[in-house]
Amino acid sequence: MSIVKKMAMPYEEIPFMHWGVVSKYNFSKEKAKLIPRKRWDPLSAAEIRLVDQSTGKAYPIGKWKGHFSYISPVRSSRPGENQAPVVKDVFKDIVEGKDYAIPVTLDEKPLDSVFSVEPIMCESLRDYTSVTIVNRFPAMVRHIDPEIKETVSRLVEDKYTRIAFGINLVTFPTSYYETLSDVPLEILVSMLSSMKSAIIRAVEESRSKGFRLIPVYPFFNIGRLAGGTQPRLHSQVYIDLNEDGHGAYMESILQAFEEMRINSGCHLCTSRHEDRIVYENETWISWATSSPRRNYHVRAAPKRHVARYTDLSSSELLGLADVLRRVSRAMDRLGITRDRNVLFYSNPYGYDSFFHMFIDIIPFEHVGGIEMLDSVRVARVTPEEAAEQLRSMVEKD
Repeated sequence: MSIVKKMAMPYEEIPFMHWGVVSKYNFSKEKAKLIPRKRWDPLSAAEIRLVDQSTGKAYPIGKWKGHFSYISPVRSSRPGENQAPVVKDVFKDIVEGKDYAIPVTLDEKPLDSVFSVEPIMCESLRDYTSVTIVNRFPAMVRHIDPEIKETVSRLVEDKYTRIAFGINLVTFPTSYYETLSDVPLEILVSMLSSMKSAIIRAVEESRSKGFRLIPVYPFFNIGRLAGGTQPRLHSQVYIDLNEDGHGAYMESILQAFEEMRINSGCHLCTSRHEDRIVYENETWISWATSSPRRNYHVRAAPKRHVARYTDLSSSELLGLADVLRRVSRAMDRLGITRDRNVLFYSNPYGYDSFFHMFIDIIPFEHVGGIEMLDSVRVARVTPEEAAEQLRSMVEKD
C-alpha cells in the first residue's frame, strides 16, 4: 500500500507552535511569552551527581533531578479542551483526508521524519489500521527556524528555565474506539506496534542530530478526567530533547533499580507478588501493586528482563495488548471509573542503567492534601482485596 499525499501546507502558513513549529513567519515579539518553557522548581530540583567508585566522591554531571513543568500556552487551544458534552473527533478528519497532519508511521511503516515541517492531507489512511502523527498541539518546541534561533534562545530567564524542546507523538486507530475495553486485540497490537516504530524512528533521528540523553514517556490518557481531550482512543509519547535530566520519580526508579543490581537482582524478575496477581499470560504478568498510587492501581511487566518498550518483541506486544484489554474490562465490570491513565516506564535512551520496564494502569481519583503535599497516597482498598476482585472479573472473559 502506498500513501497518497493530496496537499501540503506551505511552511510560511503554519500557525505559531502548531506541530511544535516556530518559524520566522509565525513568530513575533508578542508571541515570545508563548514559547514553551521547561521550568525546574528551585525548591525541589538538584544536580544529579555520580559517585566515583575509586574515590567515593560525587561529581555533578550538569543534569537535574526534581520537579519540572512544561509551560505551553498553545495547548489551551486544543480542540475540545473546554467543550462539553460533545467533543469533535479531530482524528476523523485526518483519516478522511480533510485535515493536515505529519504522519510518522503508518502501522509499522515509516513515512515522514519526526522533524518534518510539511503537514499534509492524505487520501489513503483508511488502508492502514493505526497511524502515528506529530501532535499538532504539543507541550514542547520541535522546530525553531534557524533565522530566529538566537532570538528565541535569549528568552530563557534564569538557570532553572530553558526552551522546552522535544517531540510529541500521537498514535490512534483509523477505526473508532474509545477505551482499551472496546478496541479489538489486533487493532490494539497495531497501535502498540506503530507507537514502537515511531519511537525508534524518533530516537534514531534525534541521535543523528547530536542528542544523546533522551527520556521517552509513552502513555494513554483515557477519559476527560484523566486528561483525554479527544474521545477516540489514542496514546501519546513525550520525547524530551532538552538533555537536562529527568523528574524526581524517574530518579527514584533509577536509584531503586541500581540498588537491586548491587544487592539482590531485579525485583520484577524475582517477585511472585504473593496473592496480588490479577492476570498473566505467556509474556506478561499484572498485579495490584503493594503501594498503590490510586485505589485499584494495577502494575504490569514483561516476564523477560527488558529495559525499554522498544525492546519488546512482537509476541510481547501481543501479550501486552491482551493484559491491557483484560485488566480494563475487569475494572469496567467492577464499576471503576473509565477515566484512566496508562503509564509506560522505560530506561531513558543514553542511560546505562539496570532497568526492567513496567506499566502502571491507574484509575482517576480526586486526591487530598496529603497526596499533593508529598509522594504519598491514602488507599482505602487493600491491594490483596483489589487483586481478588479484579481476578474474579478477568475470569469472566
